[in-house]
Amino acid sequence: MNSMKYVSTGVTTDYSKFVIPAHQRDRDDNSVKNVMSSIKENGVISSINVRPCLDDSDKIGEVYDGQHTLAACERLSVPVVYCLFTDVSNKGIIALNGKSRKWKLKNYLAFGVQDDNPDYILLDAIYRKEKMPLTALIMMYGGSYQNSAFKEINWKALTVDRGNDILAIVKDYERTYNIKHARFARFVWGLSKVYDTGLYDHKRMMLQLSKCSQLLTKQADPLGYIQNIEMVYNFGLQDKNKVQFEQKRDK
Repeated sequence: MNSMKYVSTGVTTDYSKFVIPAHQRDRDDNSVKNVMSSIKENGVISSINVRPCLDDSDKIGEVYDGQHTLAACERLSVPVVYCLFTDVSNKGIIALNGKSRKWKLKNYLAFGVQDDNPDYILLDAIYRKEKMPLTALIMMYGGSYQNSAFKEINWKALTVDRGNDILAIVKDYERTYNIKHARFARFVWGLSKVYDTGLYDHKRMMLQLSKCSQLLTKQADPLGYIQNIEMVYNFGLQDKNKVQFEQKRDK
């Protein structure tokens, strides 16, 4: 197996010859300024890595590592050093950079969309429309907490109907009773657990909220939200009509 994918190295001041793809994480201005300070003190001592730009043969390449260095060189009007590699896959880029805490879920979402992955395209449309945390949407439409699989572009939208139902519940809470934290990922996680019991009746919950919506408050974790939802769901009712959502563990 030939693992060498390096092609060539070059130097240029034509910064327009590089493409920053849509799936790259957002450029951080403080990071650019830090690189500029380093260049001013030490000169250009690192390169950017690029792969061929399939959509535009006039470009040198698509930057997959070093976009902050490119921006710093451009602001200082100094040459940028680049290394061109061929046959660099999106999964290869993720493996190279994916452990960075600076990468966000929306960067992996963009990778999946670029790869024409139908599950990521579906989620992207919902994310753009609803403005909910991706962690919440991944749980709702995937069936469980699956951020690791999502970052590997292996996530599947296995529970679309469930996701739509939970989304409708969240929007009812927010629209009718102005419960803004209903969109928090931890709230959605707790609500999803409640929904999955099969015991939740939305009409009953909305009636209960009309009596005590102020009791549906912010909690520290999903378990707290499960308990909080259960308390509101049972508020003022006789014991025989109360429902238990929280799953008790055997001691």
